[in-house]
Amino acid sequence: MGEEETEVERHKTLSDYQKNGPKVRVGADIDAWCTKCRMVLSHTIMVMDAGEPLKVQCNTCGSQHKYRQAPTSYSRKRSVDKKSSGTWAPTPPPKASKAWYEATSGKDLSNPIAYHPKTTYEVGQVIMHGKFGTGVVMGEKEGGKIIVVFEDGTRVLVHARA
Repeated sequence: MGEEETEVERHKTLSDYQKNGPKVRVGADIDAWCTKCRMVLSHTIMVMDAGEPLKVQCNTCGSQHKYRQAPTSYSRKRSVDKKSSGTWAPTPPPKASKAWYEATSGKDLSNPIAYHPKTTYEVGQVIMHGKFGTGVVMGEKEGGKIIVVFEDGTRVLVHARA
């Protein structure tokens, strides 16, 4: 019996003693969640610790990041109040201020004057600014400046610049 055991032991190879399963090592490919592509893609293992991959590099975009198995381990914290439809939508326009309603009451907003720093404006005029939209001149400041109320707030603009 002793000869039979040594005979059998002699024909075993190293692979007979190793664990069967995925071969995880530095340089090997592994499926992981890519934080840049936001998908589970093939990655190359860059750093390992205790048999577990720590850092990987995406084979698609080339970004290096911590190893994440699935998108559930990469989730942003959302407040309970927000309800998301799951799609990216533009932010809604800001609500008009109380000063805007007071400044525009009784004004004709259909023919505003185009704003230009070289033009001189008077209190009460309705102007159209390229970035801020329609506004009403509410006052003047020293140094060739005017105070203008727009829907999203009050701004100081220059005027009468030669």
